[in-house]
This record gives sequence, C-alpha cells and structure tokens, in this order.
Amino acid sequence: MPLKRKMPQKKQRQNKVDVVKDFIDICGVELERRFGQSPTCKDVVKHFVEKGIIEPKRLRNFMIIADFDKMLVTNKGSRTHTWMDLSIKYNISESQAQNIVYKDRKKSSASSNITY
Repeated sequence: MPLKRKMPQKKQRQNKVDVVKDFIDICGVELERRFGQSPTCKDVVKHFVEKGIIEPKRLRNFMIIADFDKMLVTNKGSRTHTWMDLSIKYNISESQAQNIVYKDRKKSSASSNITY
C-alpha cells in the first residue's frame, strides 16, 4: 500500500500596496457611513467580521495564538499544559493547536501579506 504524502500548500499571493491603499479608502467610507466620524477599533473589527473580510477560521486562529501567549504565563511556562488547555477550550487536538501557533504566527507579519 503506497504512503499518502501531503501536498505542499500553496503560498498565498501578497497584495500590492496600491490594492491595500484602495481597500483602506473603501473601508474608511463604509465605516464612516456606518459608525460616524470616528469608529473605534472594536467597531472596525466587528464590521470586518460581519462583512466576512475576517474569516471565522482566521479569527479563531488569532485567538488561539493570543490565548497561547496568555496561558503560557499562567501555566508557568509549561507548554504541555498549555497545549492541553487550548485543545479543550477550542475543541481541537493538541497537534492542531501546535500547528496553528507555530505556522499561523508567521503569517501575521506585514512582510508576508503586502508587497512593498
């Protein structure tokens, strides 16, 4: 029986800086129309989640990474307990939590998302 091999994941294309600037302008108009002259950060995030700009999986992964950093402190640096706590809280396996923290953290830098 042949071994199943994982297919390499395609790297997402980066957005050009001009596209990002246009996105900012369009969102600025939408946000001002909805929330007034000065929307809060919470208003912006809520708007993006409701519009589907922030995918539910991406939001969950962000929260897993943030919780990992917090839980690591409360667990006195014990990664084993932290992985267990994350897997219970988000109903995922410990290895899924590890993959999310180690792989998705790299995706959160500007250089991996925007071409300057």
